[in-house]
Amino acid sequence: MAVEIWISYYFFAIVGCFIRRYFSEYIAMDYNNDKTLNRKRRLALSYFYFISLYSLLIISQPGEGFFSNIIFFWSAVFIFILYVFFISFLETPRRYIKRKKWK
Repeated sequence: MAVEIWISYYFFAIVGCFIRRYFSEYIAMDYNNDKTLNRKRRLALSYFYFISLYSLLIISQPGEGFFSNIIFFWSAVFIFILYVFFISFLETPRRYIKRKKWK
């Protein structure tokens, strides 16, 4: 049972990386002009908050059987920190896209 929990946890963490990659193309003006994109962003934020809270649950109970393994504990800490950056990325989107200067 614990192995299935960890496999699903890692799967959902990897899916979150793809979601973040999807939103990396947009800037703040895109969210103001497109309501469906804004709804997708809110759903992604709720997903990121859920995964980060679940990571906190795993971190706060390190002595529970299978969860006592130090590798899984530090991977949960890493995923939590990563998702804090994902949340901050979606909470405050970029204002503009930096363009390369032609020489």
